[in-house]
Amino acid sequence: MTTAYSEPTSTNDDRMPATVAQAEAAWLIALTKGDEEQRHLMLRDCVIVHGPVGNVHDREHFLGYNASMGPTVAAETSEVTCRERGGRAIVTCFQKMRIRRLPDLPPFLVQAVATRVWFSTDEGWRLGHMQLSRRQPSV
Repeated sequence: MTTAYSEPTSTNDDRMPATVAQAEAAWLIALTKGDEEQRHLMLRDCVIVHGPVGNVHDREHFLGYNASMGPTVAAETSEVTCRERGGRAIVTCFQKMRIRRLPDLPPFLVQAVATRVWFSTDEGWRLGHMQLSRRQPSV
């Protein structure tokens, strides 16, 4: 099963996801909207491990790095698995993002295996940890 979002849309559930599935869908939408939408879905002390050398970044450092890559114009996931227990959920998936690095060129494909750890809060599910193993597609 593949879940894809390429056009930013808005619903009230995007800001307060009541289920892990809604949180995952909101995350894909937030990727196409920018760092403020992503920030809203993340806990203040969220930790992200990413890159080929395993960079460990806090929320703000990661969002700055991610924004420097260029806007994400489309995001989708496939092969999604979720384990939920006691107010926590671990989601693993294969994620594809199309990033516009230069305005005159087509979006650049970035693929990653992602693991996201979500926590149930009074404001809905929030991201507490994410690990991205990004890879460039083969030529």
